[in-house]
Amino acid sequence: MNIKFRQAPLTIGFLLMVFFTSFSHAEIYRWTDENGKVHFSDKPVGKEAKKLNIKNEPTKLLPEQSNEERKRKTEQYLRARKEERKEIEKKDREKKQQARIKKEKCREAKKKYKEITEASAVYYKNKDGTRDYLGEDLRIKEELRAKNEVKKWCG
Repeated sequence: MNIKFRQAPLTIGFLLMVFFTSFSHAEIYRWTDENGKVHFSDKPVGKEAKKLNIKNEPTKLLPEQSNEERKRKTEQYLRARKEERKEIEKKDREKKQQARIKKEKCREAKKKYKEITEASAVYYKNKDGTRDYLGEDLRIKEELRAKNEVKKWCG
């Protein structure tokens, strides 16, 4: 009996809270200030405040799904996620491959630039194996081209 007496104030308090909240409703007002900013409040501010009519509609519950339907949707979702992961992994592999290519091209460009700048004479081999030496003006152009390649591949 003593236990029921302790629960009575809680039960009464709960019922009073439900009773009063069911009748309460808030009015919402909207107005725009001199800077063009829109404001909302539960009290009207200024002459331009307009009361908004908000309709409370009951929440619509989703229809029950069968276990098979839920299982089908779950499998469909998991397949889609698996495909997304595959696509992401593919892009990562491509990105890594591009980075390796860029690193190799950078290394080659630096090597070529070093050869041109440090060599006493720059030449190219012809198809028959003979050498064609570059003059000073062609050497400077080749040096600039090699420097641009380094910038292109090494950043």
